[in-house]
Amino acid sequence: MKKTLFALIASASLMLAGAANAGVIGFEDVATDGDFASLSDINPYAGLTFSDDWYAGDNTIDGYGNGAHGGTHFAVNGFGSDGATISSATPFDFGGAWFAAPVGAADKASSITISAFDAGNNLIGTTGPVAIGDAYVWAAAAFNNVSSLTITRDTGWYVMDDFTTVASAPPSGTVPEPANPLLLGAGAFALVLGRVRRKASASAA
Repeated sequence: MKKTLFALIASASLMLAGAANAGVIGFEDVATDGDFASLSDINPYAGLTFSDDWYAGDNTIDGYGNGAHGGTHFAVNGFGSDGATISSATPFDFGGAWFAAPVGAADKASSITISAFDAGNNLIGTTGPVAIGDAYVWAAAAFNNVSSLTITRDTGWYVMDDFTTVASAPPSGTVPEPANPLLLGAGAFALVLGRVRRKASASAA
């Protein structure tokens, strides 16, 4: 029983550790080497399909020193294109992402709008225009069962980071923690602990 209890504790710990980073795409594992890399060339990336408007970069690229919100990498709308999309064959929940305008761009976006669509291409919801500048801002969303997202802007370039595929996320920059795995681990732990205590009480009697 002790072995079972310790195994459950270890399992719950792994679930907690995994949930801490679940659903946040930071583009850190894309090989950029100081240049832009097409995300569509490595589709599906992180389980998602990026249209050929999307590129990954790192903050050593001239003019993109502010490009990363976390770490050193980010995504950018290539060639200042409009209507970049992110889609998936398996619907996902979208919490939001961080956006900014690259400091060195001659033509910078000053706002972005995210629109979410279901598998039938029906509009689920939209963020409406979100004002952006040189400093990152959180574009909050709570769109469920999303098959595709379209991101439009008023003009020019924008960068995106920490794309969050959960139902909601705090604007403070902390990583959201999905509740279900945590509750499952805690519940299983409590169940085994209760059985151990009952057996111990029965043995003492």
